[in-house]
Amino acid sequence: MTDTTISDSQNGSEPEITTGLPDYYSQLDAAENMAWDMLEKGAGSAKLPFHTPVLATVAADGAPQARTIVMREADRGVRMLRGNTDQRAPKAHQMANDSRVQLLFYDVSAKVQIRVTANAELITEGPTRTEAWATSMPGSKVCYLAQGAPGTDQDAPTSGLPDYADLGQRVAPDKLEAGMKNFAVIRFSVEAIDWLYLDSNGHRRAQFDYVANTKSWVIP
Repeated sequence: MTDTTISDSQNGSEPEITTGLPDYYSQLDAAENMAWDMLEKGAGSAKLPFHTPVLATVAADGAPQARTIVMREADRGVRMLRGNTDQRAPKAHQMANDSRVQLLFYDVSAKVQIRVTANAELITEGPTRTEAWATSMPGSKVCYLAQGAPGTDQDAPTSGLPDYADLGQRVAPDKLEAGMKNFAVIRFSVEAIDWLYLDSNGHRRAQFDYVANTKSWVIP
């Protein structure tokens, strides 16, 4: 039988919309919720890509500085993310000097990229820091026993750790506590989210500005 169907391109009508696409493909609120879902789940699981975003800070000379960090907490209710750092590290000094930062998250399987613009606060004392330290795993605490600031020049390859903590050796809890003096919390107050979803039907990108209280679709 002869096919007499006229294609959409021929009859001038709109192309047929592909069915089965997720809500966040066409709904701004769903896209925003999806972004926060991934941020919160990523902070709670080391197995997820969003657990280790790239943090970009501004150096004293205005140059960008980027490195991977571990995300420890995400809370959409107060629009806050949290990480930890050695307060001797260059990024700690950079954020103390200029609190403007961006965090870049990417999940290759979900085909989602999120850029978070935030204001960073370095917390070096108080209950927030005390609680964060208390809930840190021993394997994380040992990093703060380094005998010099991260990035310090050395004559030979080294972990920077004292002999009793090097080469994967277990460290007694009382010795681990010595690292707390170097420990700091980074609290990121989220000011904006740029969300990008890659799809063969057509990419989607949305921006959520919490300072201006606006949200909009933009060209990917």
